[in-house]
Amino acid sequence: MNKYKLRKFKCIGCGKEVELRRPSNKTSYCSLFCYRNSIRPNNKKGKIIKCGNCGKEKYIPKSQIKNVNFCSTKCANEYQGRNKIDFICKICGNKFRWSKSRTTDNNPTYCSINCRNKDTEHMIKCGINSTIRQQKKRGLNKLELKGRKILKELGIKFNEQVLMFDKFLVDILLKNKKVIIQWDGEYWHTKPKRVLLDKSQDAYLEKCGYKVLRITDKEIKNNIKKVYDNITRAI
Repeated sequence: MNKYKLRKFKCIGCGKEVELRRPSNKTSYCSLFCYRNSIRPNNKKGKIIKCGNCGKEKYIPKSQIKNVNFCSTKCANEYQGRNKIDFICKICGNKFRWSKSRTTDNNPTYCSINCRNKDTEHMIKCGINSTIRQQKKRGLNKLELKGRKILKELGIKFNEQVLMFDKFLVDILLKNKKVIIQWDGEYWHTKPKRVLLDKSQDAYLEKCGYKVLRITDKEIKNNIKKVYDNITRAI
């Protein structure tokens, strides 16, 4: 019973006078925290470092001395982020921080990948950019090559595979004439969903002041003269 009697002693860690139940040989520290964060008489191989962020001194054991300049992970993070810039996430409205060097390579619009993927506009642009990359890698199909030949024979200056209003690709753009030509394979462009999509795109482009001319592979094969006439009238 006397082993754990109430004893008064001075903590060698924090220097406070305390009264606690302790064995006679355990009257050195007031708490486990003081024991772990003090230079212990039996382990003096570490050193006291001054935190590079808050300035607080802390004992660091020898095994942890290498590259330790802060008293805690929190202080390390605060110091590392001292020059970061605050931004507001476009989707969730939360504040996030980026370094200056990171903002030169990326657009600080979203706080996370999850927020970025929730942005419909961004995902549409990603889909379009992916289509452009695939198009460049694959090259023009047979119908588009035939269309190119027709326009060259007519002596018309044109641009191929042009992204319009960050929304969709068009096959041919006659910029000065504000005319767009689409080469449509009948197999795909007669399907109900594709027909609705084509009509929607045409309506949008016409609203923006462009004339849209759709020419099918069947028309090129069966009545090439009519194709030439339609293009000539459109410009």
